[in-house]
Amino acid sequence: MNVNSVTYSPHNYSNTATAKPTRFDLTNATDVQQVHISENGRIADTKWQSIANKYDVHNISDVEAGAMSRDLFDAGFINTTQMMILMAPSSMNETPLKKHDMLNDMKYTFQISASLGGHSPTSKEHYLSAINVLERLKDSRAPS
Repeated sequence: MNVNSVTYSPHNYSNTATAKPTRFDLTNATDVQQVHISENGRIADTKWQSIANKYDVHNISDVEAGAMSRDLFDAGFINTTQMMILMAPSSMNETPLKKHDMLNDMKYTFQISASLGGHSPTSKEHYLSAINVLERLKDSRAPS
């Protein structure tokens, strides 16, 4: 198999099956594949994009984070546990209007708590899923 001008040879990982190289020639391809998105899918995509553009996960207050998590929950994008994680105060000092980098703060907090054994397997999964939602919002946000 030739990928980026480097030749790779397939390996046989079992005694009964062998990998066979496949070559695709798309120079004369005429088939066109179409994907149809349902009206509900378009509505969901529009809601997601609206939320991503409304909130900057790198510059957000606790009040905005609470509203964002509620918007995500109401739209069906997150569950109750994720909503509670995302709307938790960013610090013990109540500063609900102070902007902060929520995504990187959550990543840092997770690293510290994980290194100290502060997560059960379930809480780790929930916290990481909340971070993943923020990552996806960041990636979906239109450039400003």
